[in-house]
Amino acid sequence: MDLRKIAQLLEISEEHLLEDGTLAFLEKEKRLTEEDLADFRERYGVLSRAELEKKIKEGLTPPHPAWEDLIQWENLEAYRAKLDSLLREFHASRV
Repeated sequence: MDLRKIAQLLEISEEHLLEDGTLAFLEKEKRLTEEDLADFRERYGVLSRAELEKKIKEGLTPPHPAWEDLIQWENLEAYRAKLDSLLREFHASRV
């Protein structure tokens, strides 16, 4: 089903559908990213990536799979920062 047909069926403009869909996608991605980050905090009993790294280096948590999780945590934080930036730009453009 294409965007035009959906917009017609919902009786809204394609632009409105695209904007609302984009916003919903960005918000969903941020929510899922936050959930993944919360899982890491809970799994390792830490509040930050730096705390996890310290625990690994001090031998307080097994390095495997903690090092891999640390890398994934860093990537998730970078992804969240991109999402935050896009959401700020999106909201600023709608004012």
